[in-house]
Amino acid sequence: MEKTLKYMFVADIHGNLDNFKKVIELFEEEKADKVVFLGDTGAGYYDEDNNRIIADKLNEMGKKVELIRGNCDRSNFEELLEFPMYDDDTLYINGKFVTITHGHLNGSYYLPEYCGEIYIQGHTHVPLLEKRGSYILANPGSPSRPRGMDIKCYIIVDANGISLKSFTREVLKEILF
Repeated sequence: MEKTLKYMFVADIHGNLDNFKKVIELFEEEKADKVVFLGDTGAGYYDEDNNRIIADKLNEMGKKVELIRGNCDRSNFEELLEFPMYDDDTLYINGKFVTITHGHLNGSYYLPEYCGEIYIQGHTHVPLLEKRGSYILANPGSPSRPRGMDIKCYIIVDANGISLKSFTREVLKEILF
């Protein structure tokens, strides 16, 4: 039998070290296989020290992490990484195709032509989990600059479904497969 996977998705940390450390703590508590940062992970040109600390931890995590490039991610952060950042990607998680992007080039109202059945983006800083037609649309919001609600969130995809969870691990919304 094939091993089921558990993925965690976060977005728009904007170099905030406290929120980054909390994401790593939650990743470990969730016992997820991989954490995907959906863009705007680094601090841009504003805080080289935070960029270095974040990049060092991500490099240490190796294959347990994937980074999507956001509109605020700068080359000074990307050059610190020992692995590539992508503009978008499609993952195959427990029999589902999951398209991931930051959201500044595509968005939940104009999905890419090659979109999987689950579409997860960041960029708007507004948490979202909803079924729209044949797609599941998700956005973990931003722990550093949340909009729409003053709750820091992340997304979990596992064999059972997809969940929008608060940083206290409370399930705010869930869609079962």
